[in-house]
Amino acid sequence: MKIDFASCIVTGGSYMRARVESAMTNYSEASAPYFRLILSKRKEAFCDSACGFLLLDALLQKNKIDRADIVIAVDKRNRPHISAENLDFSVSHSEGCALCALAMGNGDEDVTIGCDVQRMRDYSREKMAELSRAFMTERELSEFESGDFNSDDFFSAWTHRESYVKRAGADIFEALRSVDLDGELFLDGVIYACGEKYRYSINRPQLSAEEIAEIEEKNENSCY
Repeated sequence: MKIDFASCIVTGGSYMRARVESAMTNYSEASAPYFRLILSKRKEAFCDSACGFLLLDALLQKNKIDRADIVIAVDKRNRPHISAENLDFSVSHSEGCALCALAMGNGDEDVTIGCDVQRMRDYSREKMAELSRAFMTERELSEFESGDFNSDDFFSAWTHRESYVKRAGADIFEALRSVDLDGELFLDGVIYACGEKYRYSINRPQLSAEEIAEIEEKNENSCY
């Protein structure tokens, strides 16, 4: 199994719509509902979704996946996914940054993936402790509050939880505090862009040591 990911600064302008419309011609008609959903959005929502798609499009091309052979569908909650057993992707946005992760496998491999990115705000320790109570289990919260934690610890825990929820496909409000993440695997990193710092996490299936080493070479990821 292979995992690849990319990030970018979320930008606007009429050219973004033109880029989406140009790229969508490389996909089958079965993906039309997904593109209609993107193009129906306005302002910031459109820019976020457009950047997420263009990152996915770039990753598919980079990994030599024929875009005409896949279908990007949307579920009943308008969450996009690839209708293929050996491909999965996840997109996240946060205040000017977009992240897309793509998982590729063979045969019966588990390729489900979830990613999350968050701009690292300058929260006080008290504010981080307050927010932690909304998404940590009692055990995690006890460990977190008993030690010396900082903003990196807080945003790492936050993105772990949300990337897990995206991978599991659970309702985010129902699952945030209901699942212990012990044993889950995450690829973590920091993105620096336009004077801002973003923390990201990618929740992934079990990987071999060779695959983990290869992926973690990208851990010094930067926007492009």
